[in-house]
Amino acid sequence: MIEGPVAILLAAGHGKRMKSEKAKVLHEICGRPMIRYVVDAVRGAGAKTIIVVVGYGADQVRSALADDPSILFATQTRQLGTGDAVKACRPFLEGYSGPALILVGDEPLVRPDSLKGLLDRCKSDQVTCLLGTAEVPDPTGFGRILRDSAGRFLKIVEERDCSPEERAIREVNPSCYVFELPGLWDALDKLDTGNSQGEYYLTDAPQLLQAMGRKVKALRVLEADDILGINTRHHLAQANAIMRSRIIEQLLQDGVTVVDPQNTYIDGRAVIGQDTVIYPFSVISGNVKIGQNCKIGPFSHLRDGTILGDGVEIGAFVEISRSTLGDLVLARHLAYLGDANVGAGANIGAAAVTANFNGLEKGLTEIGEGAFVGSGSVLVAPVSVGKQSIVGAGAVVTKHHDVADGQTVVGVPARPILIPVRPDESLIRVQ
Repeated sequence: MIEGPVAILLAAGHGKRMKSEKAKVLHEICGRPMIRYVVDAVRGAGAKTIIVVVGYGADQVRSALADDPSILFATQTRQLGTGDAVKACRPFLEGYSGPALILVGDEPLVRPDSLKGLLDRCKSDQVTCLLGTAEVPDPTGFGRILRDSAGRFLKIVEERDCSPEERAIREVNPSCYVFELPGLWDALDKLDTGNSQGEYYLTDAPQLLQAMGRKVKALRVLEADDILGINTRHHLAQANAIMRSRIIEQLLQDGVTVVDPQNTYIDGRAVIGQDTVIYPFSVISGNVKIGQNCKIGPFSHLRDGTILGDGVEIGAFVEISRSTLGDLVLARHLAYLGDANVGAGANIGAAAVTANFNGLEKGLTEIGEGAFVGSGSVLVAPVSVGKQSIVGAGAVVTKHHDVADGQTVVGVPARPILIPVRPDESLIRVQ
């Protein structure tokens, strides 16, 4: 049984101007496939059932969304236009009565609040079709919204079919609709291919519904940067810049300091705690979690799978991947930590490296609480460095030659020494 509201996302197009073998909706915006943002937007607007229409690169799209079992997939077997794409969803929706939000999968900047507003107005105004429109400075590439002298919606005209006067209209159709079902099917059954592309245009459906005496409205509820469609790599770069700005703006509102937003890259999946400071030229990519009161950068790179506790300091040219660092860990200069678990209060010296890959598989490095890993040292995984232990500068700790708690090792390969280098201390911060 289908639960409403329903959202239909059109993702069957090739996107030839992208000059790519990848399905267009899978090109990434701030580290995530663009269609993920559209899925999030419709879900945030209240959609309970999401149907993605696939065509070109169908297997790629299904694979990219496979971790979300709530998404259904309909296949458009021939590229016969947007109206034909929506028809492909009909087998899923037979017997469903209620609103269907229809969007394209290549407009990743649309916001859930705007979509929720459309769903609410469709219900309160009791319309069969409600269009979300936008007024933009440059309408090139969009269909135009035609209204009568009283401002009532008349029809959508695709740009390639516009007269010179219609081309000058700045209110555009960004392909954002709410249709009441089953009324939509009545319109789709009447679509024809009498246009310059020889396709079934979904954009003809509102006018057809009006001709049947159904109520149709168009509301200017979308902003210009909500409706940027991705058709070229230039558009992709624009969308990345806008999304990056939104991500950082939200972090600033949440109590994170980003010293230089224009020169900082933060993935949309990152979670960052209050009072953390991000310094310029840092890159935070993938599923990264950063605690409170941390210092990141400048020129640091935190990659997918990184988890930092509270009070961690990651300095210049430090790279971390798939690693967990406990509270108060210091790694201030030039280090690489890959596939490592680092205990609270440990100090990672300049140019220290976890050698986590042997050419065939990744190995895990365990570094205990309060350990001191000296400058230029190499820890060859799999290996563990015990609590309160010391790895001397330039030492190479080879795999399976674990360092015991409180032990000091030096040399190549690393060997324990008996002379105490420092008294036993607990969770100190080495300056």
